[in-house]
Amino acid sequence: MERERRARPPARRAPWLTLVTACYLMWSLLPLLLVVAYSFNAGDTVTHWQGFGLRWWIGEPSAAESIVYDPETRARLAHSLVLAGLTTLLAVPIGTMFALGCRGWRSWVRNAGLSIMLIALVLPPIAIGAAMWLLLAYPLRSIPFGEFGWFGTRAQLVGLVTMFLPIVTLVVWARLVFLDREQEEMAADLGAPPGDVLGRVILPQIRLAVLAGAAVVFAGSLGEFVIVDKLVGPNDTRALGPVLLATVTNASPRVNAVGTTLAIAAGIAFALLAWAFASVFSHDRPDE
Repeated sequence: MERERRARPPARRAPWLTLVTACYLMWSLLPLLLVVAYSFNAGDTVTHWQGFGLRWWIGEPSAAESIVYDPETRARLAHSLVLAGLTTLLAVPIGTMFALGCRGWRSWVRNAGLSIMLIALVLPPIAIGAAMWLLLAYPLRSIPFGEFGWFGTRAQLVGLVTMFLPIVTLVVWARLVFLDREQEEMAADLGAPPGDVLGRVILPQIRLAVLAGAAVVFAGSLGEFVIVDKLVGPNDTRALGPVLLATVTNASPRVNAVGTTLAIAAGIAFALLAWAFASVFSHDRPDE
């Protein structure tokens, strides 16, 4: 059997698949490159290049129009980054644990849980935002934070976790389905406790799925304005959506600077997550 495997010729890649992949990458990345380039436009519009400048990044402090010196935009950017980070810290562990729990269940509970996750996954953000608003405005109106105490960062975080938790669960679950239980059974037979089986056998094999889920959650949370705007507090003005909408309406290149900042933040977060996962699991990989 081993000789037959070695004698097989290498699989040939279809050239059209490479072409489709290259076209998709160009279609996806070229608009992003244009956004980055036009964030350095010295003019007032996003359609006409009027020279290179840092006006919308670190412009004149007295003008208060750049993302550095405009306190409103700066506060909203910081709030979006905090929400994205907290959503990732909550949704990724909970979704991973839910997927691991579904793998261990052998009854209708697993199917019911995954079905609920699929239903939540296809719901539009406006539906989730409206449902969370009704829940927090009436049944939980004064529980436990006082009158309308949920609205603001708490409600926004709950809404974002509710929206992105199914993504993490299904991504990790899809990886768990293809895991061979033989290594887990061998480790258990050798006397490894359940915690070691999970940490040294299962998690190293699903780390890329967890990393992919974390990247999707962080990037998606940065760009999710519907739920954040729907669950904003009565005196909270840190939602980023209205600023971007006003910026787009006024055709200001500042929206390009904001978008570039969010893209850079997502890239840095992904790199840090990849480094952290590589460091944690570098010595715990199972023998192949």
